[in-house]
Amino acid sequence: MRSLIAVLMLSAALAACGQADMAEVATEQSAPAAMSDAEGYAGEEAARGGAAPAAVDAAAPNDGRTQPSQPSSLTPVLYLAYAYQTGLEIPSERLAGVMDSHAQACQAAGPRLCQLVGSNRSGDPQSYMEGYVSLRGEPQWLRTFMGGIAAQADAAGGRVVSQTTSTEDLTRAIVDTEARQRALTALRDRLQDLLRSRPGRLADLLEVERELARVQGEIDALQSSLAVMRTRVAMSELTLSYQSAPRPVGSDTFEPLRNAFANFLKIVVTGFAAIITIIAGLLPFLIVFAPIVWVLLRWRRARGGRFFGKREAPPKAE
Repeated sequence: MRSLIAVLMLSAALAACGQADMAEVATEQSAPAAMSDAEGYAGEEAARGGAAPAAVDAAAPNDGRTQPSQPSSLTPVLYLAYAYQTGLEIPSERLAGVMDSHAQACQAAGPRLCQLVGSNRSGDPQSYMEGYVSLRGEPQWLRTFMGGIAAQADAAGGRVVSQTTSTEDLTRAIVDTEARQRALTALRDRLQDLLRSRPGRLADLLEVERELARVQGEIDALQSSLAVMRTRVAMSELTLSYQSAPRPVGSDTFEPLRNAFANFLKIVVTGFAAIITIIAGLLPFLIVFAPIVWVLLRWRRARGGRFFGKREAPPKAE
């Protein structure tokens, strides 16, 4: 029982330490831990200008652009995930070729530099077409690729109609997750030491093992979240939207008229079918009610045109 109480007290103390660690990580521990992750990207980020983890000096004057500098113990690290959207207007007969060239360029670069997330196109090359290509690429490669999009569109007789850039700051999420992971890792190590060095009752050992499994599960989940967020920072997203230029006369301009002529006989037959259906629905009523109406009319004529009352005598001649 004492071992169980010690486990619970230890878990509570380490959880409190984890919260304090997350509160102080921005000033003491975030920079050294983040620097180790950013070292691999330092050269690429200097050329990119902040498109992936970049060390930014908060005290430097702001000239409207993010200025990367060498990481230091006093320089905070920013983890920024960039997403770009570009809209292209391409002639419909050349749109498919432009889309395929962009997708093939990404596949030829390889998964380390570019990953094809998805693509789709629809429409008639002789009338109107639209589609999109979604990519995830390494920042420097993506910058070079985007630099040639306008020239490719112009060569195909099209143009770039829209460009959008959006940024999501993942710094706080990554730093907090790393602090949480460090606290849980320390708790896991102490639970493992407790399990090895303090044998006790079977119930207490099972309780320690359950707590150890729970902590390990949380560590694995945090590692997965960190991997996803770091991938978003290291690989920027690009969505290319394509649409064809409007045509005054296309292959589908007279499509309604062609459909009307093609369906002429079908429309006539459908009208006759509707008339026959109405007659077939009324025929039973005619068979039942027609004799009744005929009998009533004969009876009325026999009574001198009256359904009720006595028959009036004809007027006498003076």
